Amino acid sequence: MRNDQILKIELAIKDNILKTYTFTQDVVEIGRIPTADIFLDNTGISRRHTRIERSIGGPYIVKDMGSTNGTFLNDLQVNETTLKNNDVINLGKFSLRVIIESAEKSKAPVSAVSAEDFDGTTVLSAEQMARLREGLGNNSQKASPQRAGVFAAPSGAADQESGMSVSRMVLIGGIIAAAIIIIFLIIK
Repeated sequence: MRNDQILKIELAIKDNILKTYTFTQDVVEIGRIPTADIFLDNTGISRRHTRIERSIGGPYIVKDMGSTNGTFLNDLQVNETTLKNNDVINLGKFSLRVIIESAEKSKAPVSAVSAEDFDGTTVLSAEQMARLREGLGNNSQKASPQRAGVFAAPSGAADQESGMSVSRMVLIGGIIAAAIIIIFLIIK
C-alpha cells in the first residue's frame, strides 16, 4: 500500500538544524550503525537506537530499541508511543523534530534533500559545520568534527586539516602492517 503521509525530520543540535530528512517508507531507523536511515556517529547513540514505524493507514510510532541512553519524546523517556506533528525526539545531544504531512500537500516541488541522496549518512556542508561549531562553542578550537566527538566524517570524506580521509589513512596503515608481517614471516 502506498503511504499517504510524508514524514519529515529536522535533525538539530542546540537549536541548530543540521539537516532535514524526508521519508515516505513505513520504517525509519535511527542510530550509530552506518546503514541507519538517520546515521548519528556519536558515542552517546546506540547502534540501533530508535525506530519510527507506521502501520498501514495508522499513526507513526516511535520505539526505543533497547538503547543505552534512552529515547525521549517531548522531554519524557519513552519505550514506545504515538508520534504527533511537531513532536521532538531527543537522543543524547540530538533533537529530531517530527513533521507529518499529507502526500497530496507535498506533491509541490520540494527542494529538500532525502536520506536516499546520502545513503543514510549525515553529510554536512562547510557552512553547516561552521554553524555547528559556533553553536557548540568550538569557535576557538579548530578541531575536525570527528575529533570534537560530535560526528565522524563520512567514510571517504576528506579530513580538512591533513587533506587525507580517515578511512584512507586506516587502509594505508593496515597495508603497511600487513607488509611488515609478511616480510617478517618470509625472513623467519
